[in-house]
Amino acid sequence: MTDIIHYSSFDSPFGPVFVAKTINGVCYINLSKISEVAFQSFLRKKFTKMPIRDDKKLKSAINELLDYFNGDQVSFKSILDVSIGTTFQKKVWNQVSKIPYGELRTYKWIASEIGNLNAVRAVGNAVGKNPVPPIIPCHRVIRTDGNLGGFSSGIPLKKWLLKLEK
Repeated sequence: MTDIIHYSSFDSPFGPVFVAKTINGVCYINLSKISEVAFQSFLRKKFTKMPIRDDKKLKSAINELLDYFNGDQVSFKSILDVSIGTTFQKKVWNQVSKIPYGELRTYKWIASEIGNLNAVRAVGNAVGKNPVPPIIPCHRVIRTDGNLGGFSSGIPLKKWLLKLEK
């Protein structure tokens, strides 16, 4: 049934993490502190699907995330469904996905790689809308001046993730 979205959660070193999956793949990971009820409400609004908790359907994605948060260098194998993104956002997320573990790139570098050096601000907006961090490692994107820039789950968590990978 395509009008259902499955979700699960687990405890990470920085608090609860919620993960959601459509029939096409993992579609959303929430790293911010949020209640299960609030996450269900978010899923209903964002995906217009009925959220149903199913820990088994998300077991492999959760195991990959747990390994990553425990400091293992993980090559994520989870199939993703980023269909909520625009064509431009998907292009940016695809480029961000290529940033190697433990390395950093700038918003300007991504803009250059997607062939639009004038789109630095738009790249920043697209990076901020990444639905599946850290599988798409948006925390590895920083400003050209070396400052961290933003992070949808907060700068302290971005610093934590970068330290985890160093």
